[in-house]
Amino acid sequence: MAASTMGYLFEFPTTGSALTALKGKSINDDSELPPPRKVARHGSASSPHKHRTTATGRTGLNPIEIKLRTPAQAPDFAAMHTLVYKFIRTFLQTGKGGYSGCLGDIHEACKVLVLEANQGDALEGVLTTSLRLCCENILREFKSSDASVNDFLEKFLNWWSWWHRRLDTLRAVLLFLDIVHLESHENKSSIREAGFQRFKDTVLLSSYTMRNIEEALKAWSNDKRMGVLTVDEPRLKKLVRCTEDLGCYEPCIEEPYLSRTTEFYAKESAKATSKTAVEYLQLCAKSYEQEKEIEMGDFRPETSAASSLIALQQLVIPHIDLLAKEALADIIATRDHKYFVELHNMLTRVTSSSKSWTASPSDTLLSHYRNDIISRVKDIVTDTEHDATMVDNLLELKEFLDTCLSKEFLDDVEQSDRQYTHATSEAFEKGFACRRIKPAEMIARKIDSLMREGQKSSSDGEFFVKMTRILTLYRFSPDKDAFRTFYKRALTKRLLLGRSASDDFEKQVLEVLSKSYDAAFSDMTQMFKDLVVSKDLLDDYRHPKRNEPERPDLNLSVMVLQHSMWPVAKKVSKPNTGVEIRLPSKMEEALNDYADFYRTRHGNRRLTWAHYLGTATLRAYFPAGKKELSVSLYQATVLLLFNERDEWSTEEIEDRTSLGTSDLVPTIQSLALGKQQLLRRTDARIGKNVKRDDRFSFNEEFTDTKVKIRVNTIQQNDTVEEIQQAVKVIDQHRDASLEAAIVRVMKAAKTMKHQQLVNETIDAVSKHFRPDVNAIKSRIESLIEREFIARKDGNTNVYSYLA
Repeated sequence: MAASTMGYLFEFPTTGSALTALKGKSINDDSELPPPRKVARHGSASSPHKHRTTATGRTGLNPIEIKLRTPAQAPDFAAMHTLVYKFIRTFLQTGKGGYSGCLGDIHEACKVLVLEANQGDALEGVLTTSLRLCCENILREFKSSDASVNDFLEKFLNWWSWWHRRLDTLRAVLLFLDIVHLESHENKSSIREAGFQRFKDTVLLSSYTMRNIEEALKAWSNDKRMGVLTVDEPRLKKLVRCTEDLGCYEPCIEEPYLSRTTEFYAKESAKATSKTAVEYLQLCAKSYEQEKEIEMGDFRPETSAASSLIALQQLVIPHIDLLAKEALADIIATRDHKYFVELHNMLTRVTSSSKSWTASPSDTLLSHYRNDIISRVKDIVTDTEHDATMVDNLLELKEFLDTCLSKEFLDDVEQSDRQYTHATSEAFEKGFACRRIKPAEMIARKIDSLMREGQKSSSDGEFFVKMTRILTLYRFSPDKDAFRTFYKRALTKRLLLGRSASDDFEKQVLEVLSKSYDAAFSDMTQMFKDLVVSKDLLDDYRHPKRNEPERPDLNLSVMVLQHSMWPVAKKVSKPNTGVEIRLPSKMEEALNDYADFYRTRHGNRRLTWAHYLGTATLRAYFPAGKKELSVSLYQATVLLLFNERDEWSTEEIEDRTSLGTSDLVPTIQSLALGKQQLLRRTDARIGKNVKRDDRFSFNEEFTDTKVKIRVNTIQQNDTVEEIQQAVKVIDQHRDASLEAAIVRVMKAAKTMKHQQLVNETIDAVSKHFRPDVNAIKSRIESLIEREFIARKDGNTNVYSYLA
């Protein structure tokens, strides 16, 4: 078409004499010709190319002759206008086959009318009117009969294709109108643009067409959600492309589709009443994924994203408490981290859809999460019947929460990690605070158990991962001084009873505790130094000098400990006796000999024996073979009685050993009623309780595949009395710490109000324990009585420091 257009624009005029004066020159004068040139010949044959010659034998030129058309009559503009008018009106009639005349004549007439007659505006008006009437006829054809969704799509696309072809033909025929008159003006639309706009305004955006498009989209989306397809999807795709071409995708496709999506999921939301919380969560997650998969191929990506978000909004927002509270509680109870991740990410997406929340879904979930964990930690901590599994249950809950909040799952990792980590810490701290001291004690016991077991087949790294998991709980405990006290007591027993898996691990754990948790743990390293000093003393004792007597028992092992570093106190097992236990005479002789030796080295020091931490190794002879028994000093004392006679009653053993009931009964139970039954009860009574008239004998039928047998000892675990004593010591230390803190604060401030003093005292000791306000008030009163501080001028709310 472009080449044809250029031909028309550069056509020669039909009249003029510019070239008629040019005469052809006669070639008769030989002098005016150039000399002849020889022509090369090949062989004897002459060249096939012959030259035309004149009568004189010379080659000549023919003259140029141009014939011009004779001047034509003036063009009939009115006839041309009528011709073009009839063409446009006829060509755009929907009920006929089209124009049957010569399109070349129409093209020529349009050119003359635009270029010479300056009738572009008139032709534009004819075209505009015809386009409008044609589109109105098309719409009238639509409305002539009801049609199904697929029939509507077929009819619409057929008319759209017909319209497209008509516009292409119109532009080709009325090219001069389009190029010269329309496209050269900025405020005018080309034939194609005008035709598209008219079809859009009249046909596509009509209420009839829009209603049918909505029904088509509704039927198609429902089919997709149900897994069937009754709507002709390829035709629907063409319809979507048509709206894109006409620039009305949003009002024709996106807005109706999203509106129908809203209606659909509003109905789905009503199903929440018939489902459990987790089942409804599954419905929400399935609907979101399903909506993401409903992809036609020609939808814009933002349409699919918006429809998925609308599904969540309609399903989640009306039932936020059902999901954020009930579903969350079920998820945590069943430890299903996948559902937690789905719930968290789902509510995060809903929250991101708006910035005007009073309480966003994410905030609601976080609040319920915090409250739920507080409740669960509180239940675990206050369950006195299951204290033995307290730490394991807390660790299991903490690991589940850590898995839920890992970077592998959460969408918004950085933000969610901060919020939920803080909420988890807050929940555990509040839960731990519901029971005084006990959580710290049980954490210390769990570490004690781990240190006794050692790493076994695990590597150093795996061992310290287990240790770190337990110490994570220690951070949540407000009773860090209590943990330190119980840890030190457990460490003492491990070292003195030889139950620690490795001294190197003990030192490494102390280093971790002192650097990462509490610097006071570094003081415990002195305990290892005492053991080294004790070993050196024992070596000297076992190798007496020439002037010293022989030792009664070279196998004796004694550990000399400092009272200030070791939580070891003198114990009186049976009241009114003044002794802890009456040992066999040979043991007493060996201990007295060591005490005499020690006085020769340290005359200003006095030894106090702690037999409840002592151990002994006995050789026992059974019919099945000889065994080496590793027992406590209490157990050894009881067993050696059976060398004197075969039977002893509980009362007789008590009189002979001076052990109180609280120590004697567990000792007999461990020997006669435990795993290794070295003694047996002579009567056939069932049960592990020990009565004063029970009689016991040496069990000669005892068998064991091992030669060296370690009998479980009661010293490994704290007794009730020892725990109570430890708590009492902790309370005494806390009272002293509070008084010291109050005095330091008052000494620096000189004068201070009551509430400020309470707050600063809490801050001063909060790294070690969380004091009760009543305890602080009690310490203040005690300091007033001892005249460290006083009420200023009789004001009960202001204190002053007394120098």
